[in-house]
Amino acid sequence: MTVNIKHSREKELLSKYFPLESTDRIIEFINVYNIKLRFTNRRLHKLGDYKPPARGKNLHHITVNRDLNPYSALLVFLHELGHLLVWSKYKNKVKPHGKEWKEKYGQLIKLFVEKNVFPLVLKRVLEKQITSMRACFMSDPELYRTLHLYDNDNHGYLFLEGLPEKSRFKALNGKTFIKLRKLRKRFRCICLENQRIYLFNPLAKIKPINKNYR
Repeated sequence: MTVNIKHSREKELLSKYFPLESTDRIIEFINVYNIKLRFTNRRLHKLGDYKPPARGKNLHHITVNRDLNPYSALLVFLHELGHLLVWSKYKNKVKPHGKEWKEKYGQLIKLFVEKNVFPLVLKRVLEKQITSMRACFMSDPELYRTLHLYDNDNHGYLFLEGLPEKSRFKALNGKTFIKLRKLRKRFRCICLENQRIYLFNPLAKIKPINKNYR
């Protein structure tokens, strides 16, 4: 679904994906920076992306996964907007998630934190980490767990860290694994389809299939 901000009904459209209190500012960003915003089906390896204008054009492209809760979707949009602002100033002369992007991303989040768009619990987490935001939610366990509280429907999924050792589970890619011992930061898991060992982030979302978790 593509959103072109031209009519008053666009605020209602955006409120299906973002917190209602954030939509006026998002509309402003879309108009000022000439953004084409698109909501996509779930992608396993990214929550959103940014593409600069094609040669001779001035339209920026941002996508956000449609299955995110409103607060996660807002943070993803601001993440990609940060890329837009950095690209507009530096083009490809700086690192994608370098100090320039971290500064812009933090500034954008601060705008919405100060407007009390986020719930108090999430606001406190963001305030603590606003000057050192990471590129990926899963790299920040406290933020990722807190965002998880606002998911509308997890469809039976939980974090791998909450599953007992030697339990079976399905990963988001549909393959079946057995959870093994944890190494320094990740869990070893054996894939039953090919008998290979894979390393999983403790906060990976999985669906338990052993009898105790049906």
